[in-house]
Amino acid sequence: MLEQLFNLVKDESQNEIINNPAIPNEMNNHAVGLATESVFSGLQNALANGGLQDVLSIFNGNSNNSSSNPIVGGIANNLVKSLMSKFGIDSTMAQNIAASLIPTILGKLVSRTNDPSDNGFDINGIIGALTGGSSQGGSPVQLPGLQGAPQGGNGIDFGGILKSLTSGGLDANRDGSIGLDDIAGMVGRAASGSQQQTQQQPQGGVLDLLKGLIGG
Repeated sequence: MLEQLFNLVKDESQNEIINNPAIPNEMNNHAVGLATESVFSGLQNALANGGLQDVLSIFNGNSNNSSSNPIVGGIANNLVKSLMSKFGIDSTMAQNIAASLIPTILGKLVSRTNDPSDNGFDINGIIGALTGGSSQGGSPVQLPGLQGAPQGGNGIDFGGILKSLTSGGLDANRDGSIGLDDIAGMVGRAASGSQQQTQQQPQGGVLDLLKGLIGG
């Protein structure tokens, strides 16, 4: 999922990164990696803090995906700090880059995730990558080390949950049987564990996992 996200960011960042004179051409891939890291880590952090429904709301179109959304704003702020630290870009320019790029990336990611003809992204694959779980071909996500209800033997089908949220099914039901809070807790623990594993990379963080793509 990281490689697909990196390629999506690269495709969508022609003005903000690729053709931006403030970023040296030889560092374009590194800047794309910083944006990729910001998106991945921001979504992962939201899940780790119990924000499953907030993340799913981004993907079902019921959430404001501008920088005023706390998750989107957090992702943008992380990118601002990274750009300023790595390239010495002033705060105003870094904020302009992030404010333009991050909502565009997320909008494209949501669009592709919800396009049944696009096999590049699906919500189960995204949640699986963010939690360190496994999911192939849109199959339910098996969360590492977390067994039993509501995961069960077949994993958690976040695609089905997303459809229920989109149709108002989970909200309308209100009978306590869905257990979305329980699922959010399970996902949060898995995402937190995945964060810790990522931070144990030699250089620590998502950029280390992307070094084959950014050339670092």
